[in-house]
Amino acid sequence: MSDRSSWESRKLRYWSECSGQSRRTGPRTSHPASAAAPAQARLESLVLEQLGTAPDLCAHPFGIASLSSAATSLTLHVDAYMGHRQHSFPEHCLSRLLPAAPAPGSGDDPHGIPGLRMSGINADGRQLHLHMAKDPGQTATLVLALPKGLTENWADIERRHRRWCEDNGLRPLWTAPQLDGVESDYLSACPSLEGSRARRAAVGSGLLRRIALFHTVTAFYRVQCWDDGDSWKIDARTAHPRARWHDQLLQRLCHPRWGLPVHVAHRFCHCAEPDAPYQWDHTCAFYFDGHTAGNDDPIYLRVHASPEGHDYDRQIATLRQAGAPADWMARAFPEQAVRHHDRHRQEERLR
Repeated sequence: MSDRSSWESRKLRYWSECSGQSRRTGPRTSHPASAAAPAQARLESLVLEQLGTAPDLCAHPFGIASLSSAATSLTLHVDAYMGHRQHSFPEHCLSRLLPAAPAPGSGDDPHGIPGLRMSGINADGRQLHLHMAKDPGQTATLVLALPKGLTENWADIERRHRRWCEDNGLRPLWTAPQLDGVESDYLSACPSLEGSRARRAAVGSGLLRRIALFHTVTAFYRVQCWDDGDSWKIDARTAHPRARWHDQLLQRLCHPRWGLPVHVAHRFCHCAEPDAPYQWDHTCAFYFDGHTAGNDDPIYLRVHASPEGHDYDRQIATLRQAGAPADWMARAFPEQAVRHHDRHRQEERLR
């Protein structure tokens, strides 16, 4: 294999891991996960912050099965359900993303992302197009794509969410032609916070564009991500007594050509040492530094070896109901998979 073809193969492999899509659909560009323009990065960063704290298990970490990108937009292919009761994850997305003014006199902040607007619904109701109202020319856009097999479309989901808002005294804003006064007041109330979030938007966008790494090269069954005002915090859980999956993730995030412009500055991890105790409930922590001055600690990653009470069967049942792929569940819960394999072999011998 020539150096050129080898390089192309590595690039497409990296992109398929980052996006969750087949290598055959990878981009034929010089960079498999290109950086977004400032307005686009800001939108993607806000979306990651809102979707990064899903309260229950989804088929994929963050509820995003895969993504595809274009020069000025990003398409997120979302899961159908969350939790063992199969709540609608697309409806959860709308509740977290679409802005609504609070009930008069409540004193609450606006719901969702101030300034986010619904551009329209395309592809037979399967794609919801979003943009930022305050961005001239709608230069920041994002698409939410429903999974195959889901019978309802975005029009049904949006209509149900609008009715819920109105029944609870909220005023929907996602079809308003310009910024509402409630949104403008909220954005201008904390200019320093908005400025710091804008500075960290490139990192948040870069994480979102590599979101599939959390289920392709790792086996985390639950991941949460948020911007705490100082850095991006990532909290991941694995069902391995030794958190063996974090090094693969670190290598991809810090890839010298295709990763984020960060490196691991401080590492607090002993699980890979030969004499490390084989036990649960330990935490590995990693602090990232940026390559440029004034960009210290842009990411803090925690990985917990926590089976949540060793309740494998309940976790597996929840993930299966949410639609998680069997091969991913087997990696995320290896001990349960081994028990299932041994039980199956024993049943075969008894037949």
